[in-house]
Amino acid sequence: MSIPLIINPAAGRGAGGRLENGIRAQLAAHGIEIDVIRSKGPGDIATCVATALATKPERILVAGGDGSVHEAVNGWMQAGGSAPLGVIPIGTGNDFAKMLALHTDWREACALIARGKTRHIDVARCNDFYFANSIGIGFDAQVAMAANRMQWLHHKVVYGVALLKVLLWEHHTPTLRVRADGFDVENPVTLVAVHNGRVEGGSFVLAPHAEIDDGLLDVVMAIGMSRLGILGLVPRVLVGSHLSHRGVTAFRTTRVVIESGIGLPVHADGEIRYTDATRLEIEVLPGRLAVIT
Repeated sequence: MSIPLIINPAAGRGAGGRLENGIRAQLAAHGIEIDVIRSKGPGDIATCVATALATKPERILVAGGDGSVHEAVNGWMQAGGSAPLGVIPIGTGNDFAKMLALHTDWREACALIARGKTRHIDVARCNDFYFANSIGIGFDAQVAMAANRMQWLHHKVVYGVALLKVLLWEHHTPTLRVRADGFDVENPVTLVAVHNGRVEGGSFVLAPHAEIDDGLLDVVMAIGMSRLGILGLVPRVLVGSHLSHRGVTAFRTTRVVIESGIGLPVHADGEIRYTDATRLEIEVLPGRLAVIT
């Protein structure tokens, strides 16, 4: 029986379309016969995954970036996922592959899928959708929005340019209330990030101690920082040494509620889910997602 491969032709600034034949040939060389399903636009991958799962395949594969994986995870969860999910990373940041400590080269990913084993990892739910790696409200969501608009820019520099753009022209510190078990704070906040994996935006190690199968979410908050303060923090975030900064608070929890008096942008796995959110209810679902590693 052939394995469904859902591919996003637009992933990686069009890499999905260019690499389809190569991916097909690479998987065939490893003895994997695939049935290629091309996504047609935003939201379509979730539908494709749910439809493919209904045929009860032994595995289901997705080739794309973190946005594609985000949609795939939502389709997988909504369909009561059974077959393990294999990812061929061809996106900009490939945070999901890094979260699983997988090789980000698509050829190596094909080889891994051929010999890989199934692993169960945590996934999280926010309001009415799921996310695999991270969710952010405030500054990092603004950076994600800016990066998504820069389709013309090379993927190796897009997040850095987006960060500088937001820092210069869109910086603000809204007051948020963050509540979890034993934690209740209301403060001007630059960002709140809730992580299952460690890396966001390809290079930013926002949650350096996060584990994908510990049944916990890592919450990282930057309290009301100035532009200069954020700029000084960025080099530390790149190496994951920022948690000792006096303006940063971090804790672990199974559930967190984030509220704002004004509507704010929210990204999940790099995809903009809200532009005017005022309340997020987030909880971890331990070991719920089956992946090929």
